[in-house]
Amino acid sequence: MKKQHGVTARFALATLSGCALLASAAGCGRADADRGFTPRGVVEISPGAETREAATPSAAADGTDGAAGPEIRVEWPEGLSSKHKALLKAFVDDYRAQWRAITSHGKDLSYTEGVVDDAKRGAVKWVHSYVDEKLSAKGVIKLYSLRVVAEVEPGAQVAACLNQSGLRVTDWQGKLLAKQPDWIKRPESIFLYSASLRHEDDGRWIVVRYRFADYPDEYAKECVR
Repeated sequence: MKKQHGVTARFALATLSGCALLASAAGCGRADADRGFTPRGVVEISPGAETREAATPSAAADGTDGAAGPEIRVEWPEGLSSKHKALLKAFVDDYRAQWRAITSHGKDLSYTEGVVDDAKRGAVKWVHSYVDEKLSAKGVIKLYSLRVVAEVEPGAQVAACLNQSGLRVTDWQGKLLAKQPDWIKRPESIFLYSASLRHEDDGRWIVVRYRFADYPDEYAKECVR
């Protein structure tokens, strides 16, 4: 388990049915390594890359309590079926909910309603790696190249590129830490982030497991643009 500024961060890593389901999203091996899920390096996004953010949410809409937390910018793909829209929305909502928990200093527990099993254990551990150390973050997070990788009833695998280069670690008052993580530099700031979701009888999509492909994995390299 790695520690960055006292922040221990890891999500459980697995898939619905092993690596075969992730054949077009992330390889096994590097994706199974411990990794910090906090501010990463610096990579520029080309102009116009986020023109399809679909009503870019404000920080407050993201549940990040304004300046107290990061702004999450999502580049939504076009031409999705209603099912795939619901899948990707559940994926993004889960990510946003975990930041709400962090920026509320652990008071907002809504993130635990959309995760089960390994995903829940990993999400709780990540949130508390900030909360227990009285840390937060601010800046910009970018999610793009969202897609549904595979569908295996009653579940599916989704993936996205995650760019955390715009984040900086702060204390609970929003003050930047004097020493930021050494890995806030390219290329580690951008990586592939994927999740296995299960369709519940009540119509919800629930996250079961998370998986990552970090640099120098080829799938992480494909997220750099």
